[in-house]
Amino acid sequence: MSIKHLWRGRPGVRPAVRTGLLLACLCLLTAWPASASDVHQKTDVITLYNGDRVTGEIKSMSAGLLVLGTDAMDSVSIQWQEIARIDSRYNYQVRTSTGQRYYGELQPGERPGELAIKDLYGSHTIEYLEIVELEPIEERWLDRFDAYLSAGYSYTKASSVAQTTLNTTLSYEDQHSRNSINARTTLTNTEEDSSQSSKIDLTRQVWSTSRARYFQAYYGNFEKNDELGVDYRLSVGAGLGRYFIDTYRTRLTGGAGLQVLTEEGTEEGTRQSVEAFFSGEYGFWRFDDPEMDISFTLSLYPSLSESGRLRSSSDLRVRWEIINDLYWDITAFGSYDNQADSDRNVDYGVTTGVGWTY
Repeated sequence: MSIKHLWRGRPGVRPAVRTGLLLACLCLLTAWPASASDVHQKTDVITLYNGDRVTGEIKSMSAGLLVLGTDAMDSVSIQWQEIARIDSRYNYQVRTSTGQRYYGELQPGERPGELAIKDLYGSHTIEYLEIVELEPIEERWLDRFDAYLSAGYSYTKASSVAQTTLNTTLSYEDQHSRNSINARTTLTNTEEDSSQSSKIDLTRQVWSTSRARYFQAYYGNFEKNDELGVDYRLSVGAGLGRYFIDTYRTRLTGGAGLQVLTEEGTEEGTRQSVEAFFSGEYGFWRFDDPEMDISFTLSLYPSLSESGRLRSSSDLRVRWEIINDLYWDITAFGSYDNQADSDRNVDYGVTTGVGWTY
């Protein structure tokens, strides 16, 4: 599918879309001062409670799994609660369940299941199970990106219905913020007609220095939905978010704010409005067979300038790892607009596909 086809719409929207993408790229390329003195080599030693030791390169720890790159076994995932000790000579960023962030060198604690982080302000002792994210501080900006790509296709001969789905997540994190792009496109083709549902979300979260659990949030969105009669919808907004639950096994965040939007409908033409928004995201990770990663997002948009209008959107993803870095996905989305510019006010879809992470 070409870029021209994806952004197909009225000529007037293309400059705005290009501008939004340019701003997103500038956000993602925010510079992070180099903290590591050399390239991260495979010299980190992970000691488990059963006495086993594994040597390699710590890639990251999130969702309750530490990813370790090794020479003999490629990358391996180790359950966080099974690790008794970490020995490494590199610098890391560490986030705890209270939202506190540390940047420094890891040192073994006085007892198993405990580590110390040495930074400019001294040494901080933390229990392993209080840590929800751990990543090495990379010198190369390319190493600070995380990407996830998935695609699915289905065809039913009896009804001659073909459906293609593409899902992409790209994120970049530095010591002050996390910047991400989430994109979804669903193309449905029948003998009589074809329809498209596309959505791109740009998000920037800036950590609060005074209250660890809170963050400032900035949003941008592009949406096209033939079922709801939306040729295009562009929105930008800002708000405040909070971590309500944040552990190595589960996470619950919420946010609220204001946004402005402009949209082009198939019947009513151009509309501008101001909306409040309330959003929540829940993530859960299961380590027993089969290992599973579940995330669900729900957002509500009550209009402040159009009386009685309410929109909502939701996304669900269930993911299983088949082999290293290759996943089987089940994704679902829903969109609702009680004043949609068509004879329908609900659109939804459920797809399966294969995903790859970098």
